[in-house]
Amino acid sequence: MDGGWLVWLLAVLLVLAMVVWYLSSTAGRLDRLHRRVEVSWDNLVAALQRRRDVADHVAGSGLLDPASSLLIADAVARVDQSTPDDRVAFYLVESDLTAVLGAVFADPAEVDEIVAEPGGDVVLKLADACHRVEIGRRFYNDAVLATRSMRERYLVRWFRLQGTAAMPQTVEMADSAPDGFAGR
Repeated sequence: MDGGWLVWLLAVLLVLAMVVWYLSSTAGRLDRLHRRVEVSWDNLVAALQRRRDVADHVAGSGLLDPASSLLIADAVARVDQSTPDDRVAFYLVESDLTAVLGAVFADPAEVDEIVAEPGGDVVLKLADACHRVEIGRRFYNDAVLATRSMRERYLVRWFRLQGTAAMPQTVEMADSAPDGFAGR
């Protein structure tokens, strides 16, 4: 009978160790998810910057008619005036650039003609940049949703495993590649 309390003590210690291990591994996973959100955000901003740079190059290349070049240059100028820190304004100007590119490169036949001209390969680079923005936003939003799902768990909230990290938000903006870039 003297050994009974020892068995109970060992059982309690084992359960306590398992709870500590679970909380520790959950906190580590949550930290990795937050890092994934940060890396995905940096990649998305880089993809948007690349698209902006290539769009600016296309606007100044002389491949487009003057009105289209002016529209793209104006949208790029508005993007230049925004910063990723003001996310709402940033998403709006990036969505405007997407809309302008969608209007200018809506017809696949016209895009084929532009690409066939000398220096037209820059339009293919723009198509690639537009597709990378779409992919970058998907990766970012997936990372945010996974992080938010983990943070909404009862034990994570109760034990405050998220620390002081802000709740990540998804990116809601227009990012579709123009119809003329389909299949490129």
